[in-house]
Amino acid sequence: MKKRSIATMLLMSMAIVACGGAKVQTDNSNKTEAAGDAVKDEAASGKKAILVINGNLGDLGFFDSANRGMERLKNELGMDVKVVETGDDEAKWEPALADAADEPVDYVIAVSPSMVEPVQKLAPDYPEKKFILIDNVVDFQAANLSNVYCATFKQNEGSFLAGAAAGLSVEEGGTIGFIGGMDIPPINDFLVGYIEGAQSVNSGVKVISTYTGDYYDPAKGKEHAIVQFNQGVGVVFAAAGPAGLGSIEAATEQDKKIIGVDSDQSTAYENKGDKKTAEHIVTSMIKNVGDAIFRAIDKDLKGELKWGAAESLGIAEEGVGLAKNDIYNASFTDEQKAKIEEIQQEVVDGKIKVSSAIGMSTEELDKIRNAVKP
Repeated sequence: MKKRSIATMLLMSMAIVACGGAKVQTDNSNKTEAAGDAVKDEAASGKKAILVINGNLGDLGFFDSANRGMERLKNELGMDVKVVETGDDEAKWEPALADAADEPVDYVIAVSPSMVEPVQKLAPDYPEKKFILIDNVVDFQAANLSNVYCATFKQNEGSFLAGAAAGLSVEEGGTIGFIGGMDIPPINDFLVGYIEGAQSVNSGVKVISTYTGDYYDPAKGKEHAIVQFNQGVGVVFAAAGPAGLGSIEAATEQDKKIIGVDSDQSTAYENKGDKKTAEHIVTSMIKNVGDAIFRAIDKDLKGELKWGAAESLGIAEEGVGLAKNDIYNASFTDEQKAKIEEIQQEVVDGKIKVSSAIGMSTEELDKIRNAVKP
């Protein structure tokens, strides 16, 4: 095993944040496993998992969802868990992962597209440890990565539902907005699904799309949202990580509608006592990061997980979906909700095929974006 210094890791800390859940069709963050469904406690006894977050908890989205998965491992399986926050300093990410692998731990977990290179580099040095990467895939041909499991999400499918919700939220031919963190394929996968979903219920819909260029600065998310609302956008979908919290702030201040991302952000705000903000988040496109972590380790303890491989989790696998809570129920008519349910089932049944920006050429993507510009 290759040891690495922890001297550079001065700002990392361990934190646990508990976020409550609402009634959500595909968000199983607080689900209690049926008897015999989860692995017996004995199989998990003495097992330890460390989650390395290349950011901070409290984002009310992606990282908090991952943390809830760690809480499930602790509460439902009795595992020893630890969560390490590195902040947004990229220089700390790989050393943090190495330090985690140096501990007496069974599972080392990373949950970000940006963590693919550190996992790919370090995993071969620790063949006795199991590495789990959520939301990206290593190059399994580049090295001996037989101790790595990857899970990605069909965010285009979940975003198709978000787009349908947005399209139903404005008049025929109205304008909706999209704010991405970066102009890169994983973020544009949200955009493509969002556009197609909106068009499925509102054929003349227009879509303004912009990018903050930063996942960690809420001020930039707020600025982009204000500009879009001033351009006549009726509802914004922000897929920009913590920067998207600024977009939510803008929507609340201007009394506009917004669609959250990664977690049920309306419920998260309500649990913080901020009902005013919660009421402006009409739904959220949930990416069940925590459930993906729990699912992988539970399956491994049962001997059912395939290592050296990757899976893609969509609506059918409960990897993505919409938050359907009290705010959602109040924001859409019964007819609109029935339409969203119909669309969701058609995606699951394969009757609707959602395009993906992953592997899409720049020319194809520009054609989709330009076709819906106001």
